[in-house]
Amino acid sequence: MATANALFDSEDDEDTNNLRYFDIPYAANKDKQFLSSILNSPLLQIEEAIKPLVHLIDDIATKVYIIKQQSTVDDTSDLTLDELGAIHLYIGERLPPTKCIYYLLNETIRRGFPEELQLWHPYLNLLLTALGKLPSTGHHCTVYRGVRSCDLSDEYKNDGRYTWWTFGSCLRSLDQMKLPTFLGKQGVRTIFKIDCYSGKRLPWSEDDEVILMPGFHFQVIGKLRSLDDLNTIYVREIPPSSNEIMSPVPVVTTVEHVEHVEPLSLVVETKQRQKSAMELRKSFKNTAHRIIKMSKVLDVCSDHILELSGKKLPIDGLKHSLNERLTQDITILNLSKTNLTKAKVKVVAEVLRKNSTLIELNLSYNPFGNAGCLLIAQTLHGNKHLITLNLYNTKLSCDAGQYLAEMLSLNHHLRSLHLGVNSLGNLGIKYLLNGNIQLHHLNLCCNKIDQDGCQYLADFLEKNQTLKQFDVGGNPIKDKGIKILCNSLMSNKTLIDLHMWHCQISNLEGICNLLKSHSTLAEMDLEGNQITDEHADGLLLALETNKTLEKLNISDSKISDKFKKKFQQLAIVRLSIILQ
Repeated sequence: MATANALFDSEDDEDTNNLRYFDIPYAANKDKQFLSSILNSPLLQIEEAIKPLVHLIDDIATKVYIIKQQSTVDDTSDLTLDELGAIHLYIGERLPPTKCIYYLLNETIRRGFPEELQLWHPYLNLLLTALGKLPSTGHHCTVYRGVRSCDLSDEYKNDGRYTWWTFGSCLRSLDQMKLPTFLGKQGVRTIFKIDCYSGKRLPWSEDDEVILMPGFHFQVIGKLRSLDDLNTIYVREIPPSSNEIMSPVPVVTTVEHVEHVEPLSLVVETKQRQKSAMELRKSFKNTAHRIIKMSKVLDVCSDHILELSGKKLPIDGLKHSLNERLTQDITILNLSKTNLTKAKVKVVAEVLRKNSTLIELNLSYNPFGNAGCLLIAQTLHGNKHLITLNLYNTKLSCDAGQYLAEMLSLNHHLRSLHLGVNSLGNLGIKYLLNGNIQLHHLNLCCNKIDQDGCQYLADFLEKNQTLKQFDVGGNPIKDKGIKILCNSLMSNKTLIDLHMWHCQISNLEGICNLLKSHSTLAEMDLEGNQITDEHADGLLLALETNKTLEKLNISDSKISDKFKKKFQQLAIVRLSIILQ
């Protein structure tokens, strides 16, 4: 079978091809019963299984199309083409890594919100079923996982028993794990040497990849620190300690075999890679690139996608392309960077009225302004399907807020609204958010919103019970505005990503209070603010109290090297902190 692992690799940065091997969760021993309902649901074709995910990964349908075109089912395999596609989709790497399937899926499992997990059920069912058909490693199989720039030894106690609930990609060669394109040989690193019996081998993998399934239960049997900052944690798979922890797929080895597994040997085992792996990789990548190029020419990246991004079509050409496809079952329309003027938007609006299946509309980076926005808003009045609307950098001002508000009041399904890099201002925000709007993602960066406009934002934030990502970066909201926003978020139970970069903030009191009390926040971006040592101490204390934040960006600030070292020490223990 051809491998799709190289489909979405970066030509310039080989490191990006291997990041899933370092997606190590924190130690977990809490049962999560999310597998039973998934495996009991019917299997769908992969095109149907990914539909709930299109608002998370904008080109996922295109990826599936390419994978299915290129993949073939081996006669010796029981996998269907849909199941094979589910695996290839999972192991595919891309930039940025936060848009990779494995990253988004594992992050969703870690957070454990039922509403988020529900969206993944159809794809998860397909993936679990597919992996269940692959051969298990059998006992006494040693595999390796690692994490860069971090020592996790204190997270895993000797003789401690833990469960990883996320999917885990592993290598079978320690030498390969230490290559520069993987873990490397310098800096603080952690390697897990794992004796497993239920891992799933990917027969076509050039890296001899083994995937550990959710619910992987293990015991720490030893730890070793070396002089080159390499920390090794030796673990052995054991049967679940509770009958309530279900095994998602049948495994080869019985429980009796596992109970008598000998302790792990400290002898390093190596495995030679196939000589033809790189040639196969390059050949497949070139083929994939040709498919992508061809699909863009024909505008048929997928049966459900119309991709016209970057094409400067004349009005007649635009009308022809839209009429030819939009009356079909198109769910995603991308017209980003197509130089849409008011006249062209009128053509788009006329055709959109004939479509009843569209769930994502991308009109970003077009100069149509308020007049075009009015046409689009009127066209989308009462739309019962649209989930994502992207009007990023479309020269909107305050009147556009009023046009969109009328549309939002009638559209109760819209979840993602991107209005960054416009000029809505305080008045536009007042118009836009005046109502009971339940969004998941809202981008208002660089919209000339100051501290007075923050009160309108605060009113919205207090009423919204579903917001997960909020971006107000690039607005001069200053200390007073930040305090208003943070106070309004105190009772929020859904927010995960908060972006307040370049907001002219110097006083972090409100942010520190929010960090101490918030229970779901995972990422905060404070880049380019006027943060000094005066408030750095308070931020450190707040971070020690907070148990959910995973990533903090405080780069381009005025924090001294002395305090930067303190943040670096905290980063080693738990948190990813960007300081430069």
